[in-house]
Amino acid sequence: MTGRHLPVPVYGVSARVLMQTNRGPFAYIAADFEPPGRDGLTEVLNALPDRLLPEVYVSCVRAGIVRGLDGAAASVLLTDARFHEADSSEYGYRLAGLEAGRAALVASGLLPPQEADSLRWADWPGRPRPWPGHNPRSDALTATAPAWCADFLPLSDGGRPAVLTPSARARKGRRRRSPGGRT
Repeated sequence: MTGRHLPVPVYGVSARVLMQTNRGPFAYIAADFEPPGRDGLTEVLNALPDRLLPEVYVSCVRAGIVRGLDGAAASVLLTDARFHEADSSEYGYRLAGLEAGRAALVASGLLPPQEADSLRWADWPGRPRPWPGHNPRSDALTATAPAWCADFLPLSDGGRPAVLTPSARARKGRRRRSPGGRT
């Protein structure tokens, strides 16, 4: 995308990296993206105090945003951030910046809307949300499932999964038998 610039402003882009591991990377940033200034170069401005985003992480966020924009120029203002003394890492902030940059490209129309499915940590106003429980990768698996497969369930109601209710016996559960054979 070299030589391109962000065509419209995208406000309220956020990325929250949170991995459930022991001391996994944690990062949270929020930014506003606008078309670049007259010089046409990408600039990332930090409007946050050091207590919200230490200077050591600002350069990581900048590097991630530039990488996420993939050569498209934009003016970026960091509006909010959080960090954790033990769990924050440079890797987490690079990842948050990368996802925020990609999210700005999707929201502005420079990337197709299908790219939103690949953004795990990013959020922005107007982000398309799949139906709860919907996994885009499962559509391909469902389409290739053989019709004779016992687990194959056709979709009903225009793409929503069919609702299955357990049988009466399964709802009640099994009774436990006492060792003497009586219930």
